Amino acid sequence: MRRTAEEAAETRNALLRAALAVFAERGYAAATLAGIAARAGVTRGAAYHHFTDKATLYLATISELWAEAATPVWGTLDGDGPVPERIRRFLVAFFTALERDATLREVFALSMRSAEGVPELEVGLRDKRVMMEGWKRGLMELLAGAALREGISAETAALSIMTSVNGTAATWLACPGLFSPADQAAALADAILHGLTS
Repeated sequence: MRRTAEEAAETRNALLRAALAVFAERGYAAATLAGIAARAGVTRGAAYHHFTDKATLYLATISELWAEAATPVWGTLDGDGPVPERIRRFLVAFFTALERDATLREVFALSMRSAEGVPELEVGLRDKRVMMEGWKRGLMELLAGAALREGISAETAALSIMTSVNGTAATWLACPGLFSPADQAAALADAILHGLTS
C-alpha cells in the first residue's frame, strides 16, 4: 500500500519526536533505531525508509526540531525598536522557553552533548559550529547599531550574549533545582544587558 505524502510526513515527524524522547532518556549510544520506531508506533522498515541510520536520525532530530522550537524565540530579534529592547525580548523568550518548552529544552540539551568518540556524529559538530558562527555574525550585525558601553565591541557583546545564554542553560540543565530560568528571565536579561549597553 502506498502512503500519501501527508502520511509519510506524519510518520517522519513521529520518528523525530520519538527519537528526541529516546535520545534524551537513554543517550545516543544506548538508543536503537528499532526502539525509536517502536516508540513512534511504526515499523523498523518505516524508520529506515526515512533515515538511513541512527546518526542521520539523531542529527535530523536536533536540526529540525531545534528550528521548529527556536523560530518563535529568534523571531523576537526581528522588527522595530531599539536593539537592547529586541535583545532583551530574545533573552526573556529563550530563558522562558528553556524551562517551559520541552522540545526546545530537550533539543538544546542534546545539542550540548559532545560527539567525541562517535565518528558518525562529527558532521553534526561541524554543522553546530557553522550555526554558532552564524548566530555570532547575526548578533554582531544587530549590535553594530547599538549604543554599547565604551570599550565593548559588537563582537564582544555578541560573544557575551551567546556565552550567557549557553552558560545559563547548561547550569540549569545540570542543576534544575538551583533556579527557574522562566521566573528569572527578565532579571537575567537585564543583568546581561547592563554590562553591555550604555
